[in-house]
Amino acid sequence: MRDRVTAPSSIALPTAGEGLVWRPVTAADIGLILELAHAAGKIDHPRSLVTRDELEEGFSSEVFHPERDAVIAVDASGRAVAYGSAMAPASQETIVWGELDGTVVPDRRREGIGTALLAWQEARGLQHLAASDATLPGWLAAGAQDHATSAIRLLEAHGFERARWWLELERDLAAPVAEPPSAPAVRLVPYGKEWSERARSAMNDAFRDHWGSQPVTAADWASGDRLEAFRPDLSLLAIASAPGGAERVVGFVFVDVAPDEWPLRSGPFGYITAVGVRREARGQGLARTMLAHVLRALRADGLDHAVLDVDADSPTGALGLYQSLGFTVTDRAVSLVKRF
Repeated sequence: MRDRVTAPSSIALPTAGEGLVWRPVTAADIGLILELAHAAGKIDHPRSLVTRDELEEGFSSEVFHPERDAVIAVDASGRAVAYGSAMAPASQETIVWGELDGTVVPDRRREGIGTALLAWQEARGLQHLAASDATLPGWLAAGAQDHATSAIRLLEAHGFERARWWLELERDLAAPVAEPPSAPAVRLVPYGKEWSERARSAMNDAFRDHWGSQPVTAADWASGDRLEAFRPDLSLLAIASAPGGAERVVGFVFVDVAPDEWPLRSGPFGYITAVGVRREARGQGLARTMLAHVLRALRADGLDHAVLDVDADSPTGALGLYQSLGFTVTDRAVSLVKRF
């Protein structure tokens, strides 16, 4: 990668925006960034919230160095007007990623601030790519909701191409849930930390053939376990016996519940963050069985809806499975990629 990508040796801070002070980021800025994310989210992703503990976990990541990987613009009142980051995930087995994430407060858009921010992010992303000695494809990647046309146009103007669509699906839990099909070859148990490494192994196997997916590290897995929204009691694992009497996780459904987001969807809901089955256990209806159990558990917990996201072109046919269980499409998002 370092032989294919030319990156600047240093990057100047952006200067766009009247009255703004641009500077590197520190953990002390988390509150400012959260306020900005909530203000922008009302326009950019009005049905979901960025949470403080998500930001704190991100800032504690071993691969994120905010003073080098992020910038912030603050106005004279001390309000964050823009924030952007460019980081490279720890796992790079099939792709060297540069993940770009940024936003501008809605009342300061159309001033060239977003353009300047993206230029900084691209330069930092190129530094990440050029630091790799892997012989792999290199991507700079960003995402946007389908309705965020200005953000999509900006990325496309910088050479990013629409690469993958993601669908948000929702199901009314008042509708009957079919009796879960039997799964005699496995036992179903709630997620517990004693299963952590075996569940991570199952996740990495199940998603190895999915677009852009890279293995989840132990540190990232532990970070997800710590999030306040994670509900291990509503999450489900399929456990099978392995040679020698050992047990392994062959399937999983993970669930988050975030009450702060309920007003955005007019009622209590659970978000199904991941569904997967090891490749050797596919074709037995295991995902359907686990989902039926989880949907019933969500309803019993007093939730009105279940929400999930799916790759529109998932190689496992997940979209068809979810639709057969009563989920309907409510929103779309797109990943945009610049390849090297």
